[in-house]
Amino acid sequence: MGRIVSLTDGVFAFALTLLVLSLVLPTVAALPAATESSRLGNALWQARYAFLSYVFVFVMIAIWWVSHHRLFRYIVRYDDMLVGFNLALLLEIAVMPFVLKVFVSYSNTQAAVDLFALIQIATGATLSLIWWYATRGHRLISSRLSEAAIRYVQTRLLLTPIVFAVSIGVSFVSVTAAEVIWIGVFVAQRFSRYSQAVHATRGDPPGRDP
Repeated sequence: MGRIVSLTDGVFAFALTLLVLSLVLPTVAALPAATESSRLGNALWQARYAFLSYVFVFVMIAIWWVSHHRLFRYIVRYDDMLVGFNLALLLEIAVMPFVLKVFVSYSNTQAAVDLFALIQIATGATLSLIWWYATRGHRLISSRLSEAAIRYVQTRLLLTPIVFAVSIGVSFVSVTAAEVIWIGVFVAQRFSRYSQAVHATRGDPPGRDP
């Protein structure tokens, strides 16, 4: 288990580091200081979308890392199939810096937006598959988890992929609207936390989950 988690943390850290390569240093011709400063400011302003995209993808990878970290608080055993699913997840995380480059370069195209959404859907689906496989018959998880907690975690893991799936449908009408829908990821997370509080008041402890 230690090697699985260590490898996963390393891939996540490497992907987060590589993301910064999508940011390009603006070049400004040597001019009088005041003019050069003005042009640099304009160049940085023009690059604002690339920077915001970088921040958004950084946050998304961080969300997936937190989810994986919390799942493996309860997954206490492993087998070859679980290792395979985890490697599939790492493949999806490792390719995100490339997906970000495509998105920054072609953000006004449906293909780039849908590619970004698809990789998020695949990552969320793989995490959900890991949890489903580990909890099937309670074979690989801690015995202290209740059925209510297992169901809650499974539901919450699916919220983010659903938001991105909706955005793909919307992209056929408007690419910009599809990108705006991605903000729904954070709304869905807040809603699930509210749901967690409701379950807790009803005596169905969901535990600490992703």
